[in-house]
Amino acid sequence: MDIRNEIPVRDIERFFTKALEFSATARSLILSMLLAGFEVKRKPDQSFVTTADLRVEELLRELIERDFPDHGIIGEEYPPTRPEAPFQWVMDPIDGTEDFVQRMPAFGSILALHYRGEPVVGVIDHPVLDIRVSAAFGMGAYHNGRHVTLPDLDPDAIDGTERVMLPSRANFTKHRDDGRLFDAVARAHPNHRIYRTCFTHTCAILGMADAAIDYGNPIWDFAASRILIEEAGGKFLNVREWDVPLYRRVYGSIMGKPTLVDRLSMLFNQ
Repeated sequence: MDIRNEIPVRDIERFFTKALEFSATARSLILSMLLAGFEVKRKPDQSFVTTADLRVEELLRELIERDFPDHGIIGEEYPPTRPEAPFQWVMDPIDGTEDFVQRMPAFGSILALHYRGEPVVGVIDHPVLDIRVSAAFGMGAYHNGRHVTLPDLDPDAIDGTERVMLPSRANFTKHRDDGRLFDAVARAHPNHRIYRTCFTHTCAILGMADAAIDYGNPIWDFAASRILIEEAGGKFLNVREWDVPLYRRVYGSIMGKPTLVDRLSMLFNQ
């Protein structure tokens, strides 16, 4: 039995409505800070963090605390709140901060609600591109409010020309030397595209790509993607997970059209 069936439908509807409200508010703040300017610093791992990352997470935390004071919160920029709570809001206020700093529009804002580790609601928002994908358990997936259905591929038609989206090779080597996995996927699917943000997930959810692989990232980077892809009719697989000092646990995942996801997962099991 799926543990998410314990949640009343009216509660899921309310969570979904609030997640969309929170995401819209975060988008407004992100766009205003893009215009007004922001400060940029480096974290200990040399990745970027900006005053926009911090302010957006602060805002989302304030909104969640106001409406769901008994829920936990996990975010990239601040320590967890109420980690023992059954419901956990998980966020990456600006995924792809380097792109944000360079004004490249592929960055996004990720917000999800999990119940005992299972995703219930998910939103990925790309403010500059005016793309928002959203989903809730049992309610379907949506692109800017329009229902999304992801068709599968014919197994006999898979020949390596499929559009597979990858992060850079650096994602496969920054925590452990898994460059061979990147090389195996790139050889098997030379018609790949490389992006380093949740834009790859959005492309898979909307069928703009047949599948997306992300690798070596913490929970907030994947928090919304499983519910989004599954409610659209696709498949999400975690193919790797391991612990690292800075983020505790990182993951490697494949998402997209089910038959291709299964085929790609075989490359990780060789």
